[in-house]
Amino acid sequence: MDFDYALPDSSIAKHPPANREDARLLHMADSGAIADRQIVDLTRLLPEGSALWVNETKVLHARMMAVKPTGGVLELLLLEPRDLPVEQALTSASPVVWNAMVGGAKKWKSGPIAVPDSGVDLTVVRDGSALRFSWRGAEDFGTVLDRLGRIPLPPYMKREAESADEERYQTVFARLPGSVAAPTAGLHLTPGLLQDLALRDIPCNKVTLHVGVGTFKPLTGDPSAHDMHGERCIVSQSALLELASGRPITAVGTTTLRTLESLYWLACRWRQQDIGPQLPLPQWVHREVGDPFSSFAEAMTWLATKAAGQDPLTFATHLMIVPGYRVRSVERLLTNFHMPNSTLLCIVEAMVGPAWREAYGHAVSAGYRFLSYGDACLLERRN
Repeated sequence: MDFDYALPDSSIAKHPPANREDARLLHMADSGAIADRQIVDLTRLLPEGSALWVNETKVLHARMMAVKPTGGVLELLLLEPRDLPVEQALTSASPVVWNAMVGGAKKWKSGPIAVPDSGVDLTVVRDGSALRFSWRGAEDFGTVLDRLGRIPLPPYMKREAESADEERYQTVFARLPGSVAAPTAGLHLTPGLLQDLALRDIPCNKVTLHVGVGTFKPLTGDPSAHDMHGERCIVSQSALLELASGRPITAVGTTTLRTLESLYWLACRWRQQDIGPQLPLPQWVHREVGDPFSSFAEAMTWLATKAAGQDPLTFATHLMIVPGYRVRSVERLLTNFHMPNSTLLCIVEAMVGPAWREAYGHAVSAGYRFLSYGDACLLERRN
C-alpha cells in the first residue's frame, strides 16, 4: 500500500486564512462525487438531527528555549509528563519530569541548563531519558509553561510562532491542555457556525484526545509494520450517553474519529476479556478481540453502564486504522488534507477507499491549501 502523492510546497498553508470560516471545503459524497464548497456550507451538507463531535484538547506552550552552561542555545519540545497524567503534571509544584525532544542535545555534555528571563530560576537537568524541571516559588508548572513556552507550530510551516498563532492554532472549544499539535479540522469552526448548526438540531459534542508528536511520524513502508504511537483519551459519562443515542455522527478530525473508534474497541475488549481502561488499547485490538455488538450505539450503551463509576473515563489508545478497517462510529469525517505517507491518510482511506487520491489530486490542481492551516474536506463514508 502506497500513501505517497505529489504535494507542492506552494500548496502548504504557512498562515491561517483571515477568518476561520473562510476555508474552502472539498465535499466527497458516498457516491464518490466531488464538489467544491465552503466551510459555511456545512449547515446544509450535514443532515438535520445528526451530531457533530469534536476534540476539545488544548495545545500546550510546549516549545521552550534554554541556555547551556557554555552559553549555547537549546530548543526543548515537551512531549508528555513521565509517570503522571498531563492534567496532574500541569498543576504540580516544582519539580516535574517530562519526556522531551532536545534540539542541539549532542553538544549538551552535562550540567543544568537555564531558561532565560523565567523569573522563577527555572533550571533543567537530565533525568534518565527525560528532563527534570525545577523552579522557585508556588506557581504550578502549567502557569510557568504558559508564560515561558511557545506554541509548537508543525515543522513544515518553516517559521516561528507569531502572536496570532496563540489564538488561531487553538480551536474555539479548546479546554483541556495536553496536546503538542492542534486537532486542525476544528480550527475552521466558529461560535456562529456552531450556533447555526444547533438551530438545525445538529449539536456539537466533545471528547478529548491529547495529540502527540507521533502524529508526524511518517509511514516508511507497509502500514502493518508501523509502530503506532499512543495517545490519551478522556470521555465524560454524559458524552457516552449521548453517543448511545444513535444520532448519525460527523467526526471533526481524525483524532476525534480515532477516539470514537477506540471507545468501540474498549467496549469490545472489556466485555469479552474483562479488561477495562487500565491497560492501553494495542494498535491491532480490532484483530485480537471479537465484535459482540450489533452497532456502535449498542456498544456505547453497554460502555456507559459499565463505566458509570468512572467519570470521566480515561484510557490510552494505540489503535491503528488501516485500509480494510471498517469504521463503526461515524458517517462523515470533516478533516484537513494530510501529509504524504501519513498514518492519517490510512484513516482517510478506511473512510472512502482509494478514491482519496482523486480528491487530493483535484484539491492540488484546484488550488486548495493543505495541512494544518489549510482547507478542509468533508468525506462521506463509503461502504
